[in-house]
Amino acid sequence: MQKPTQVRLLPALIAGLLLWLYAGTLFHLVLQWWRDPNFSHGFFVPLFSAFVLWQERDRLRMLTPRPSWSGLLVLGCGLCVLIVGRLGAELFLARFSLLLVLAGLIVLFRGWRFFRAVFFPWAFLILMIPIPTILFNQITLPLQLLTSRVAAEILPLLNVPVLREGNIIQLPGKSLEVAEACSGIHSLISLFTLAIIYGYLMETRRWVRWLLVLAAVPIAIAANSVRIIGTGLLVQYWDPAKAEGFYHLSWGWIIFVISLSLLYALHTAVRFLWPPQAEKIAGPSSAAQQPPAPSLQSKVIAAPPLSIARVVLATLLLASATVYLQRHDLGEVFASRQTLDQFPMQFGDWSGFDEPIPDDVRIVLGPGDFLQRGYNSAADPQPQIDLFIAYVPSQRAGDTIHSPQNCIPGAGWSLVELTRITLSLPAHDPFLANRYIITKGGERVVIIYWYYAHGRGVASEYLSKYYLVNDSINLHRSDGALIRFTTPLAPGETASEAEARILPLARSVAPLLDTYIPR
Repeated sequence: MQKPTQVRLLPALIAGLLLWLYAGTLFHLVLQWWRDPNFSHGFFVPLFSAFVLWQERDRLRMLTPRPSWSGLLVLGCGLCVLIVGRLGAELFLARFSLLLVLAGLIVLFRGWRFFRAVFFPWAFLILMIPIPTILFNQITLPLQLLTSRVAAEILPLLNVPVLREGNIIQLPGKSLEVAEACSGIHSLISLFTLAIIYGYLMETRRWVRWLLVLAAVPIAIAANSVRIIGTGLLVQYWDPAKAEGFYHLSWGWIIFVISLSLLYALHTAVRFLWPPQAEKIAGPSSAAQQPPAPSLQSKVIAAPPLSIARVVLATLLLASATVYLQRHDLGEVFASRQTLDQFPMQFGDWSGFDEPIPDDVRIVLGPGDFLQRGYNSAADPQPQIDLFIAYVPSQRAGDTIHSPQNCIPGAGWSLVELTRITLSLPAHDPFLANRYIITKGGERVVIIYWYYAHGRGVASEYLSKYYLVNDSINLHRSDGALIRFTTPLAPGETASEAEARILPLARSVAPLLDTYIPR
């Protein structure tokens, strides 16, 4: 029989190993909650999960523990995900692995029935983890464009003339962006989280809870449309400069109040149309509930003694992962390179000139080295070719390369054609690149771009992410770049003809890339 001291020390040992293993991951997660307004709701997520567990504490005590060795497999999978995430510079995997590890420990020591009973507070913890940028932009950008479209339709009804280009609304006094380029609607994820909390606390019917959660998307669109409409009215009828300051400083709280009010109004309407019947509270885990007992205290089931074998194996797995990461996570390697401000201005007949990158765009691009330059050919009277290079020296902290596929619609351009082409450039093996034809206001532009890292060019953003993980594990490097050539299409000119105009400059640039973007 285990002594009381052993009963206290064994869980403390596992908790200590978990803290040691995830200290850095949790620190950077909390830091992102503090700095990123998109995910500031993360502070409340674990608190709410803890509240749900505390509220369900009596019911959980009544469940018969049935420890399962299959939890050891879940624990092992979670630790493997952690290793891949840590060594492969993938923050989401490293953070999500904590939930898998917790699930494995619950199943190992309490069983699958207990895990089903705590599934809701466990699953809710996912909302505290910022989703990968590669997915975040693709989810929120369409909503961002819809928000600007709604605002652009309503403002003229209020005698405010507007011109919308993507997520940019041109007013007589200034231009407004629904959000910064390539970003999403700030309140969407937070409102989604708020809707779940509100539904759990204020409603007992499951279908109403689901309705409130699904309503978070249209409410976010409506609230952000109110934000743009209100700012447009201030610009038109008050002071553009003061409206800009008010737009950035005060609207965040106003949007929160508007969103909460709309959520409450929807709930009130549902309760009026379909009044709740007298019924017992159906919690999120009600499938695992047992019939109420006449005397709760007499029915509480004591937890079985901790199995030494389970504790030892769980400890060995956690300790092995810790040792492995300590030995292999040797820090990041930064290869020597020349900065892009030293990139040549002259390539044969091609002469270049720098084009400044606006400050707001630089903020969105994040840390890195960037080049925006136009080139003209003395031998060719055709329009200039713009070259843009974005080099990110480290992507381990979540700083990633922004995809043109997300930024182009946000700037008001419409996609006409997307084609994959094969480029054969000097000093490089043939690789696939993207060729876009985009249009805005009667202007047509051809864009050729690809992702480039360690001498390898790829067209797919997802394949680039795969190579990032692979190179970070094997090379201890997470740097990468985006190479983009842009030229306008002349009337009657085809995309193939514009591509033929770009290729001579691309062939001149290609042999120098490894000097500025190291292999």
